[in-house]
Amino acid sequence: MLDYDNRYNDFYENEEESYPDFFIKWDNAVRKGKSPGYYEPEELTEIIDIYFSENDLKKAGQAIEHALSLYVSDEELLYEIFLLLNDYEQWNDLLSLCERYKRTADVWCDGHKLIALLHLRMEEDAFHFFGTLKNKYAGDNEDLDVIYQAMSEALIEVDLFESAVEVINEAIEIMGEHIDYLWLKLQAYASMKEKEEVVKYADKIQKMNPLDAETWYLLGDTFQELDDMERAIDAYENACSLEPASGNLILSLISAYEKNGNYGKALEKAKEFLYLQPGNYFVNIIISQICSQLENWEEALKYITEAIKTVPEMSPLYLHKSSFLLHLKEVKKAKLALQEGIEKTDDPDGALIKELGRLNEQYPNF
Repeated sequence: MLDYDNRYNDFYENEEESYPDFFIKWDNAVRKGKSPGYYEPEELTEIIDIYFSENDLKKAGQAIEHALSLYVSDEELLYEIFLLLNDYEQWNDLLSLCERYKRTADVWCDGHKLIALLHLRMEEDAFHFFGTLKNKYAGDNEDLDVIYQAMSEALIEVDLFESAVEVINEAIEIMGEHIDYLWLKLQAYASMKEKEEVVKYADKIQKMNPLDAETWYLLGDTFQELDDMERAIDAYENACSLEPASGNLILSLISAYEKNGNYGKALEKAKEFLYLQPGNYFVNIIISQICSQLENWEEALKYITEAIKTVPEMSPLYLHKSSFLLHLKEVKKAKLALQEGIEKTDDPDGALIKELGRLNEQYPNF
């Protein structure tokens, strides 16, 4: 069965990422010990993001300091840096930056400080600071909303689910039961595997947003995590009915059908997808895999062959083709498929040569 959350990983390794020219220029200057000079805020944000993605924390830190010294009063840039530190879980650096700007930054800085404290397991400090912030922003529901949501989300992220529910309930008493709080409660209860509560809040959410495809999609994901595939499928079907051309929604529905053993429906939906995107190699791969689940080897062979025509350099496809041919008792053709793959892809990980060796040993007369 294909894992659609990592939908391409079974078939190829990521190509080497190409970086923008301004990053290459920056990196060359830093490597030579020179000042990188002037860059736009958006470029600096991307430079920091790239270094974090490469786990080069030292250079990311240097880029952050350069950005903050170059744009001393740019609150939007500071906000983006807060987000990057959060996204890459640099909690100590995030806390330090919050302390550094606590007198000048807005409510978002306070929210990030709460998040950092909780992730650093400084719960007592976090709750004390939370109490201070409730007094600071009392009467300003817009800022209070930011603080309550930041606190609730962080509590869920550090597995303090019951505390999160208590904080959300307190927020609801002050600001009412709006949809963001319902989502947070649903997330907390889903993490605690309290299915009845999840269903209760899912019903409230879908009634508030019955015609929003993303709402149904997220509900589908939630129920799938709880292994309630019937409800997950219903949610994905609703999402697809609202956005019938969305590839991500269709893939989620196909995956749910497969996990629930509804291979016939999965195949039907996958073929509909191919009709929407004729020639799409990945859809051909999906269909071939579903056909293999149904042991329809001829159909599986047909669609994997179509995929190979589009991406002949993708070496794992030849392993699938060879496997399907073996199920059809076509041993010689199975070997030829592997040989073709070796010639066209150079067999980067040696898997095709290894499989061909196995077949030659098992079937020496073919």
